[in-house]
Amino acid sequence: MQKQGRAKLLALILIFAVPVIAAHLILHQGWYQSGVTNKGVLIEPRFTFESANLVNPVSERWQLVFIVPDKCDDACNQRWHLLNQSYIALGAYSERVVVSLYTTPTSDQTWLAQNRQGRPTLLIDQKSAPVHAQDYVLIDPLGQWVMRYSNIGADQQVSQNKGLISDVRKILKLSRVG
Repeated sequence: MQKQGRAKLLALILIFAVPVIAAHLILHQGWYQSGVTNKGVLIEPRFTFESANLVNPVSERWQLVFIVPDKCDDACNQRWHLLNQSYIALGAYSERVVVSLYTTPTSDQTWLAQNRQGRPTLLIDQKSAPVHAQDYVLIDPLGQWVMRYSNIGADQQVSQNKGLISDVRKILKLSRVG
């Protein structure tokens, strides 16, 4: 009788302990792929126009920003073209978004003059902003810099832009601002 009681106690302990131990192993051994669906990198810590002492050039709409590099070569032109195509691909959501060009003191001014076409521009200090040349940045209407998409190899740019479109559509679908 005492053996049967111990077996029941051991079974009861195992019923509760095995799932906890299994969960611990799965999480801490890297066997679990988290459910992150965004393709861009969230900008952390929080960065806003106010924190950088900048004035938001478009405060009522979401912004897809291209950071103009020092010298814009063919790969840069391709990135710019794909960003414009991504904007068009947003369809009905494009009414809530504007494409902007942000420059640094060393940005390619010749390229900017050729491609500005009435788009909002802003001079930023790249040392204080969490971005790099040729990055795409998604900024919300309240001025918070939400996501960035780093400059990657030419062969991966199309897939990155598909991810950008997907992220922007999800955000705009869920967002009540802008």
